[in-house]
Amino acid sequence: MAVPLEALAFWAAITFITPLAVALVPLARRRVGDRTIHVMLGLSAGLLLGISFVDILPESFATIGDASPILLAVALFGGFFVPFLFEYFLLHKGAAEGHHFGQTERRPFGALALGALVFHGTLDGFVIPLGFSLPGATGTVIVLAIALHQIPDSVAAVSVALGAGYDRRRSMRFVLASAADTPIGIVLGLAFLGVGVGFLPFALAFAAGTFLFVSAVDLIPELQHRTKSPVVALMIFAGFLLVAAITALVP
Repeated sequence: MAVPLEALAFWAAITFITPLAVALVPLARRRVGDRTIHVMLGLSAGLLLGISFVDILPESFATIGDASPILLAVALFGGFFVPFLFEYFLLHKGAAEGHHFGQTERRPFGALALGALVFHGTLDGFVIPLGFSLPGATGTVIVLAIALHQIPDSVAAVSVALGAGYDRRRSMRFVLASAADTPIGIVLGLAFLGVGVGFLPFALAFAAGTFLFVSAVDLIPELQHRTKSPVVALMIFAGFLLVAAITALVP
């Protein structure tokens, strides 16, 4: 079945504009206070956990085919362990040097979270042309689900950027990257259409592991250190429920 290029171009625009518009709302405020950032980071941690457990991992297991589930476990661990090595050997050293020279401290989870979100969004875009190559409304259902899932992704991006200590200009770059990843993935999906997608389950598991690391190792301990408000715990739970609700409503 021929892939409708006009439809792909339309949905590439939708998957770029919609999350961009949503994520720019907190950046439009003149000042974002610490309490607001804490709440946003709590929501972001819940979103990342929900995206991992409710969205990415089930999709990874559903598309594994005849491959061993142990390979998915290895990919999941790789996604968790590689950011740990990256943060431990590179970002911590860079943060120490920046502090030594009197520069503004930036917490390392910002770059890690952005990389994980962009990687996930690119994979989402990659599967869209594959869905449109199938008969029926498969492609439309897939792209609707991805467009909705991109909204919490972009909220997570701006929340993490502000919480990591970046200014509005750098945070805007985070938002643009998280909005552009899916259209870029669509282009890549078109280029590789027909080659095969045997690697996708493992790439998804790797992305899930990265999300788990950012949420469980960086964001939640950071929040435990900076605030004791029960509202933050509720926001973590709310972020998880939001992803679960979107996944349930748009299969």
